[in-house]
Amino acid sequence: MKSSRQKDRTVLSRLITYIRPHWHLILLSTICGVIKLTLPLLLPQILKYFTDDVLVSSRSTSEKLDIIFQCMVFLLVLYTVVHIPVSFLRQAGCTEVSNRIMHRMRCEVYSHLQKMSAAFHQNHKSGDLVTRINNDVEQVHPFIWNVATNIWIDAIVLLVYISLMWTIHIPLTLLACIALPLSVLLTTKIRSHIRKESHQVQKNISTISGYMQERMAGYATVKLFHLEQYEAEKFNGHSHTIYRYTRNTNRYYSLGEAVTVSLSEIISAIIVCLSAYYIVKGQMSVGDLIVFYSYLGYFITPLRRFAELNVTYAKSIAGIERVFEMLDTLPDIEEVPNAIVLSPSLPMNISFRQVSFRYEKESGTDTLHNINFDIREGETVALVGSSGCGKTTLVHLLTRFYDVDEGAVLIGGNDLRTISLPSLYEQTGMVFQDTVLFSGTIEENIRYGKLDATMDEIISAAKASNAYSFIRNLPDGFSTLLGERGIGLSGGQKQRIAIARVFLRNPRLLILDEATSALDSESEELVQEALENLMSHRTSIVIAHRLSTILNADQIIVMDQGRIVETGKHNELLELGGRYAELYHMQFRDVLKK
Repeated sequence: MKSSRQKDRTVLSRLITYIRPHWHLILLSTICGVIKLTLPLLLPQILKYFTDDVLVSSRSTSEKLDIIFQCMVFLLVLYTVVHIPVSFLRQAGCTEVSNRIMHRMRCEVYSHLQKMSAAFHQNHKSGDLVTRINNDVEQVHPFIWNVATNIWIDAIVLLVYISLMWTIHIPLTLLACIALPLSVLLTTKIRSHIRKESHQVQKNISTISGYMQERMAGYATVKLFHLEQYEAEKFNGHSHTIYRYTRNTNRYYSLGEAVTVSLSEIISAIIVCLSAYYIVKGQMSVGDLIVFYSYLGYFITPLRRFAELNVTYAKSIAGIERVFEMLDTLPDIEEVPNAIVLSPSLPMNISFRQVSFRYEKESGTDTLHNINFDIREGETVALVGSSGCGKTTLVHLLTRFYDVDEGAVLIGGNDLRTISLPSLYEQTGMVFQDTVLFSGTIEENIRYGKLDATMDEIISAAKASNAYSFIRNLPDGFSTLLGERGIGLSGGQKQRIAIARVFLRNPRLLILDEATSALDSESEELVQEALENLMSHRTSIVIAHRLSTILNADQIIVMDQGRIVETGKHNELLELGGRYAELYHMQFRDVLKK
């Protein structure tokens, strides 16, 4: 188990690899920051000059006014020509670096999540993953601003201030310098608490994000069960947890700032009193006091930021660490080196050989046990059985959403685990019971099957899926915008758009997962006709809820409790009088009752 200090070093070293390509912008921002903070040092010197030389000199009033006017013009030009550009470049350079790194991290995390298996996504709420991409990555900005640039700016500026103060009065300068090590020492312990509490804040923001996303998507269920108050109370609990950790973080942060500020003010008060003592003793002039105290005021700002660096570092590193945790999570499903590219000319013959699989690896209870069957190219095979018997799991093994625990799945005689996943998915199309459409136009959703498709190809796919007629009658046709998950369309309409998407892909292997089970009779007829068009001349696997839809299947595989119990054609299985006949007659009785 790594200590927090070791983790910090690991996170920091990795973050530096992101920062290194932008070192020139960091350098530019740092140089501009130093110039920005050292320019005001001229003001105390001019004030000392006015106090000790100009105002008390024997020059005439007009000469004194000329000198004052010249100084004013000089300062105005200096601040206009130098201060404004360096202030802009300081801010712009630093922000550009943080934005570039955040952009890179977001893309890396999102791309990494696309490689993760179905098991990973089932075990992580989507809200949590979105939080990692957004909130946690945002912690890069305070790190770049305060740690990557301010640490150098403040260090250089502090040295400049100390050098100038040293030339005025050495003992007072040494006293001022005591504030830095004392502040760092006092805030080191606070830093560990802030990091711990900040990590909990980020973690619970992920939790509440997932919770909100689920409840917003299921708002109808909440309303129908009249559980608005119950959900509001649960949300209040999640929110209160975030409030508690945020409150603790802010308290520690405030404590660290209070310690730093108070220490600086105490030392400043002591220095003012000592300065008066040295003036009375004749060891300082009034002008020296003005300059030294002015420098001390400037000195306090970088000193405070330097001391608060512990606190800022702890808050930002907690979020960045969670980003790296996600990037370090290895995909469950990975391609082997030199994976076989599935050739379009290779026969789409599928074989399951003594396949066993379990979701809970430690339980020892198989979800699928000793599955054996063959599908020849062009055949339509139906998977039948009660809910939970393993039909969908079997399909997920074929698409390699999961890997088998025992045995092998073969395509064209090749173990699925040796086949290139892109080449597999390029030749596979799926239509699910729960249709997934994205926010965007109908055209964009159909084009998802083939990004470079022409409009003629999209229209042909829509016609083949029986979707063209209703799309044409919409006010904006193919340009009609859909809400999240296709809100605005009926279930049958969404299903036909999903089928059009698969038509456009033109796969050799087609998988239908209870694609008509949730539709009314009229929609089912249109969708079933579209599916029959789609299955023509393709190797097809159909998970069937309504047995009437698979009467003409070349092979029906009957499953029960994760095992294959019967195999054959419809008439053969009815004559057998086993599990299939039982399921068929049960549905037939239900139809008669209706």
